[in-house]
Amino acid sequence: MFTLLKDAEVKLVDTVGNLSGEAISWRAVYFHFDRLLEQYRSPYQIQIAVNLLGDLLVDHQGGVFVCFDQTIILLCRNIGKHKIDKAIFQLRYLFIDDPLAYTGSGEENSDFCRVFDLGQEYAQFYQLCRKKLSQSTRMEQETTEATQPAAENVPQKSGQHFTPIRLAHIEQDLNKADLSRMLRRQPVCALTPNRNVRKVFDEYYIHIAHLRQMLNSKTDFFSNRWLFRYLTQILDERMLDLISISPARYLDSAVSINFNIETLLSKKFREFDALIKPFTKFPMVIEIQIGDVFGDMSAFAAARNLVQELGYKICVDGLTSLSIVQIDRERLGFDLAKLQWNADWEDDLGALENRRLLDAIAGFGSNRVILCRCDTTQAVNYGQAMGINLFQGRYIDALLHPNKKEEN
Repeated sequence: MFTLLKDAEVKLVDTVGNLSGEAISWRAVYFHFDRLLEQYRSPYQIQIAVNLLGDLLVDHQGGVFVCFDQTIILLCRNIGKHKIDKAIFQLRYLFIDDPLAYTGSGEENSDFCRVFDLGQEYAQFYQLCRKKLSQSTRMEQETTEATQPAAENVPQKSGQHFTPIRLAHIEQDLNKADLSRMLRRQPVCALTPNRNVRKVFDEYYIHIAHLRQMLNSKTDFFSNRWLFRYLTQILDERMLDLISISPARYLDSAVSINFNIETLLSKKFREFDALIKPFTKFPMVIEIQIGDVFGDMSAFAAARNLVQELGYKICVDGLTSLSIVQIDRERLGFDLAKLQWNADWEDDLGALENRRLLDAIAGFGSNRVILCRCDTTQAVNYGQAMGINLFQGRYIDALLHPNKKEEN
């Protein structure tokens, strides 16, 4: 599977033109990304979409063509409908906040893309490709030589224009960075009513501010979830490598690590599991973001079954007071949940929202819910009043390590 970012229209017409004799073996998907809202159509978001397609279809013959207007055309040989559907779903989820992906009622928007079976629609698709080439040529002609240098000299505000080249540089820097210097541990603790603290496990995580500093990057990795998600996949691989090299160092006590579902289903994770097994004295907790769980339920179920069979526990992270009341923990089959503390929650435990939250926590089990981001005693007081026994946050850090200088 190859990718073309430059003069893609020329190569597309040439490639499709040579397929007429074997068109029955080929399928194409035309993604109408020229119709995305401007805030979802930046070069790095398109690049992430391209990389997702490349990773998903790495073993297939074909190409990904990125046109001048950011339309993406996928051309693939001998590919099943289920694989096409999976690719489309992944890209819909990537652009889930854009109305091009889903309608206001939550239905799939048919304008997102069109699938062509070239065995039956070759002439129509070839004509579409020729039209795209014509549009590209006309656009190039309208762009004069004089305006190009002027545009390049216009000063740009830091962090606004993020190109595929800058993304590639960040990837390269991430792969070279000393991850051990950015790794942090934050405890999850059980608290008694009189504030006696017992550590249950430590969460390993990457300190993003330190990461930006080390990479000498002004890019706000949290400013766009596409960018952050893509970079976390790289960090997942680095984390697996780091722990595999020194498992005795990092697995000296019970720990949790946040992974993407794609990572858990990868060959690399199975190799990681085999390497660390002799050094694992405590069950490791795998944290998965709630957005990933509902982004692909079948993938989550597969990952959950796999890691639980290997002896890991699953913790779903990112729950709020609104989402936790809608989730059936037993049906989804996870072991723990992280509920994010919100200082705006109503203090009156008799309030309707608190009564619903109390019922949800009781349904989960008081020893299965972790109230996280607890930076004040107010958070812990509220959590204990709601029946929660497990806590995480800076206030807990201070109780456990009163003299610790490094702040999570």
